[in-house]
Amino acid sequence: MKQLLGINLGNRYELLEIIGVGGMAVVYKGRDNVLNRLVAVKILKPEFNADEEFVKKFQKESQAAASLSHPNIVNVFDVGYSSEVHYIVMELVTGNTLRDYLNKMQGFMKEDAIINIAIQISSALSQAHQNEIVHRDIKSQNILINEQGSVKVADFGIARAATTATIVNTKEVIGSVHYSSPEQARGGFVDARSDIYSLGILLYELATKTLPFEGDSPVTIALKQIKDEMPSPLMINSEISEGLASIIHKMTEKMPNDRYQNIEEVIQDLKILKGDKSFIVPFQTYDNHETAVLPKITEEELMAYQTKKRAPVTSNVTSEPTKKKLFGLSEKKVNTTLAILAALVLAMIIFGIVAIGKFQDIFKIDSVEVPNVVDMPVAEAVSVLNELGLKTDTTEYRVHNDIEVDHVISQSVVEGEKVKAGYTVKLVISSGGVQSIIPNVKQQTLTEAKVMIENDGFTLGEVTYEFNELPEGMILSQTPKSGIKMPQGTVVDVVVSQGPETNSVIVPSLETKSIREAESTLNSIGLKLGEITYQASETIEKDKVITNSKIGSEVDLGTYVSIVVSSGSETSTEATEETTEGYSSELNVKVIIETDKFVNDTETIKIEMLQGDQRTTIYENVHAKSEGPEFLIQTTVKGTGSAKLLVYYGDVLQLQQDIQF
Repeated sequence: MKQLLGINLGNRYELLEIIGVGGMAVVYKGRDNVLNRLVAVKILKPEFNADEEFVKKFQKESQAAASLSHPNIVNVFDVGYSSEVHYIVMELVTGNTLRDYLNKMQGFMKEDAIINIAIQISSALSQAHQNEIVHRDIKSQNILINEQGSVKVADFGIARAATTATIVNTKEVIGSVHYSSPEQARGGFVDARSDIYSLGILLYELATKTLPFEGDSPVTIALKQIKDEMPSPLMINSEISEGLASIIHKMTEKMPNDRYQNIEEVIQDLKILKGDKSFIVPFQTYDNHETAVLPKITEEELMAYQTKKRAPVTSNVTSEPTKKKLFGLSEKKVNTTLAILAALVLAMIIFGIVAIGKFQDIFKIDSVEVPNVVDMPVAEAVSVLNELGLKTDTTEYRVHNDIEVDHVISQSVVEGEKVKAGYTVKLVISSGGVQSIIPNVKQQTLTEAKVMIENDGFTLGEVTYEFNELPEGMILSQTPKSGIKMPQGTVVDVVVSQGPETNSVIVPSLETKSIREAESTLNSIGLKLGEITYQASETIEKDKVITNSKIGSEVDLGTYVSIVVSSGSETSTEATEETTEGYSSELNVKVIIETDKFVNDTETIKIEMLQGDQRTTIYENVHAKSEGPEFLIQTTVKGTGSAKLLVYYGDVLQLQQDIQF
């Protein structure tokens, strides 16, 4: 490959140093000069540039990988062509590959660590498989462990869209042969279950620090993947549980139909095992396999492999005459003897079948009629069947929108059918409705977050507010967290930033609010309700705020805000005074006292009510400047109609305020 260090791809990505070399590409550490960040740049090797079909596939699959967004997947930022090279720009992960991590480790990895790594890789594959992308090259070299200990799955560059018409690659087997599934090794049909097989090989490697199949050539290893029995990791590492070994066994079954059918099933069993080390996956294989595609391996290679596996056989029969003189009999007599023996054996078999039938009639086993347990809780269904002498298999879970979680979706034997006691009825259990990945709405506006949440089938829940350095209106946090799979319809609560906390606030307009609403609004932003005065209004409804003090002004928290409240139109006020004459009502009066108007350090505050010619003192007390720049006096008065409050600081009239009973 020509020297690329120092060049700028697309006038943006500067190549700094080589950090990895693979079968198809070279990986450089680079700098994105637009966003001023370090990135990893994967460049396709020149020998692949001439293959137009491969280049198209490379670009298509890279763009597909760029659509994936998951905390356990290395992000793909850009795909392009520049300076006669095809490249992918990816997230630069600082850390080690899982292979390097294993090599540096003393002793075997702890089982809980294996499970945690497996769940993270499975979670990444789940995201890919949901987008119909099969990785096809899961191996320890493609799994990165960052400095925080999190797993990142890399190199989706050779993944291909996993449609129902998956293309069979007859030119070459893609993927590292040590981890290749049997169908991948023979160049056949590959779907998401191939990734499950490769992950099973990887888990074997984590448990034992070795690979299950080795050989002196890729063909030899591929043949072992196809033909040889998978060894148990317990043979090398007896410290792991039988449960983990059983999960690995099921993941690495030769036939795809015998494996886990989707990665979510793997995650489910790993999580069960994490909490219950006695858990073991039931061993089950199926004899009714669909017709399998024969291995795309040459006859010579297959024969050579089979010959190597056979033990040498020594025979005393070395000549044709000897064959024809077996035990001194001619070939014709031998054939006659064999025919007679075959007839005798057949007769004995027929006799045995008849005898067994009569024997069973004597000791006939009662049959059991299977009841309907669909839609029952699984525990109840198992109990009902067990009481009838039937066994149950409850290992299969499926997503279901209508059947509740842990309730039976279906049963292998229909209601009313009769079976022998001890028969195993397989139950399919609901894992809940359709599930989706919770979106990441952090640092989005509330409107944007609502759209994202609802587009993914979830519901926006409680919205709370907190002061924060983030701009006002941006989402601070969410519950549940993003990236996890939850049933659609799950409620997502969010916390929204109110911006940085300050000691001042802008006074809002309280027009048309009730007194209670006005006080609540002021309290919510750290202000207090001050004086309330009444004034007739032809436009504002009675008992609603006409205006308030300090609208639009920036004031300190705790400041009192006065309001003017409508007493109704003048006509209705006069009518009210006439109709209420002679009836007394009680009114709560609030008056703000401003100490900067005190002449002395202390002043006598007196409040009088003037109604007609009658003057009544309703409050009188001594107050000091030390009580603060302003404070509130509240008192209760009784009267009818309208009146006027007169507020004196000492002997000086400072304030007049109209009130309405």
